[in-house]
Amino acid sequence: MASASNSAIQSRILIVEDDDSEREALARVLRLEGYAVISARSIAEAFELSVDGADLVISDLCLKRESGIDLLRRWKSRQPNGPFLLATAFGTIQTAIDAIKLGADDFLIKPVDPVALLELVKRLLLRRKPSLLAPETPSLAAIVGKSPAVEEIRQNIRRAAATNSTVLIMGESGTGKELVARAIHASSPRSGSPLIVINMAAVPETLVESELFGHAKGAFTSAVQTRVGRFEQANHGTLFIDEIGDFPLHMQPKLLRVVEDGLVSPLGSEMDIQVDVRLVAATSRPLLKLVRGGEFREDLYYRLNVIAIDLPPLRQRREDIRPLVEHFLKQLAANPAIVTHQVAPDLMQRLENLPWPGNIRQLRNCLERMCVMSQSEELTVADLPNDVAEETPIPSGDLRTMERSAIIDTLRRFDGNRTRAAEALGISVRTLQRRLRDWGDIDVAE
Repeated sequence: MASASNSAIQSRILIVEDDDSEREALARVLRLEGYAVISARSIAEAFELSVDGADLVISDLCLKRESGIDLLRRWKSRQPNGPFLLATAFGTIQTAIDAIKLGADDFLIKPVDPVALLELVKRLLLRRKPSLLAPETPSLAAIVGKSPAVEEIRQNIRRAAATNSTVLIMGESGTGKELVARAIHASSPRSGSPLIVINMAAVPETLVESELFGHAKGAFTSAVQTRVGRFEQANHGTLFIDEIGDFPLHMQPKLLRVVEDGLVSPLGSEMDIQVDVRLVAATSRPLLKLVRGGEFREDLYYRLNVIAIDLPPLRQRREDIRPLVEHFLKQLAANPAIVTHQVAPDLMQRLENLPWPGNIRQLRNCLERMCVMSQSEELTVADLPNDVAEETPIPSGDLRTMERSAIIDTLRRFDGNRTRAAEALGISVRTLQRRLRDWGDIDVAE
């Protein structure tokens, strides 16, 4: 989570949520980021608290006997350009889509992801008051670790930042793909311009075109105002498209045109818009496999894969676990509600030997849960959450042996073809080559 900024504190956010625990959780995340938060349980209470003074409204869709759409209508009648964010459960996504057609700026799926929440809030406030909120991006210092793999990532970020080329970041979920994208932007000449983020896995297919390319007023039923797409918002800056493997196939030619020519065609408009955008994409899915299966355009794949950065899973760079633990504990200690903790040696050893299928994100969440729940100043193995404690630790030697055996067996299966073996293993060819180089000459013959 980014640190609070002086600019953020100038922005007032109204939360309308009838569930006390959910309302307080949202408020806590936003206050830690430096925003001034007003909380209300109902529409009536929201207007009693001077809703007109808010810079942004976040409302639950279902407010007991009321609806967030009723609040949306009243809010837009008073502030037509005031940003409005809707929170909804999976079962009411269609209603949320309808709300966007009525003027809502975006929606979040419950339970709300704090990272997605903060990103949307930043984007919506920046759109309304650019002077209030300058985009904040971490530098290379945010890439924590001491392993050779992390140093290679830093070098790749520096090289990528010096160019205007498209970047494709590959890695499992939770390995820090967005963090790398932000570091590329922050280290580039575009750092003074916006960094706009969109996760394709979180956008309904029916909204992809409008979200990315925008739409003209009257483009479809209830399109009562022009919507600026993410490419236009990122003009002169960087657009980060996460989970590009989920990009709808029928929309890929339109994306390819923007990548090649910088021309955006808003839905329902006869005019093309020229943009200057640096594109960074990320995926946790094997794009080459999607290409061969007809699920992803080959020409778009090669257009995106100009500079490739591969992020290894945490289990393959366990020497980074200790510095990551120390880094996250410092972050958590900045919260006055969390007691400063030390990590017992036996717990640190256990953390270093766990497989961490959720990678860095899982490690960070695990530490936060322990810090919040522990009553002692020292965290021990007994403080591990049950789901983590039940995972079987893998001794370092066993992990290396298992990885080596898996790679050799896969190379044998594909007669030494490194491209096909890397695809089957779910890693990049570059990672496979690095492993083979570390091990020296190996015999893959039967």
